[in-house]
Amino acid sequence: MRFKVKLVRAIKDNSPISIDYRRRFISLLKKIFDRDFDEEAPKPYTFAVYLGKNAKIDGHYILGVESINFRFSTGDPEIALSFYNGVLKLIKENHLHNMNPKLENVYFKIVGIEMEKEYEPTGLFKTLSPVVVERALSSKNPKEKYATPMEKDFNQWLLENTLRRYKAIRGEEPRVKVFELEPISIKEEFVKHYNGYVRSFLGKFRLHTENSELLKFVYKYGLGVRTGQGFGYLECMV
Repeated sequence: MRFKVKLVRAIKDNSPISIDYRRRFISLLKKIFDRDFDEEAPKPYTFAVYLGKNAKIDGHYILGVESINFRFSTGDPEIALSFYNGVLKLIKENHLHNMNPKLENVYFKIVGIEMEKEYEPTGLFKTLSPVVVERALSSKNPKEKYATPMEKDFNQWLLENTLRRYKAIRGEEPRVKVFELEPISIKEEFVKHYNGYVRSFLGKFRLHTENSELLKFVYKYGLGVRTGQGFGYLECMV
């Protein structure tokens, strides 16, 4: 199930938000799920954030953000219900969410939630949030730690990441012979996240696999890793 939550500024102020903004939506999810939020468990969902057409990056900040579209996707009906009810509760409480804790007036409030249409995935996707594919390396260098579709070992790590998340969420490994990404238009992006940088990619691509359930899994739960931190949200190209 997929939802779009709209937030608007609660105080008419032009104060900026940080480019490291995904952590503020993780904080919002903690409010939404309340006691159901498990800090340690694998996150069976993904989310994407759209800051509006007037948003402009200026150094370490983003200016011109008046409203935000917060998209959330999961394949778990219980998680979906908990998310929906949690958002309604915050609306009723007139909850003000601070998008920049270093400043006083950067508060946003939730003004609505709606379900979005789901499609049957065919393998043709575009990203709504950057996709992160992680190598099993201890390096802190983003170029070494993360793989992109332009590199020879990418599909190896994409499959490893996907199988690992599938097993963590579904409790079993899928049977799959082929799982490969064919780039259509891809660009690399370094994302500021928790005071560090994550190497990722955005764009359009096709996933080749004989396992249709695996396509549904990445569509509903996100592709790659760190999906619970605002990465890997896919939209079907129809």
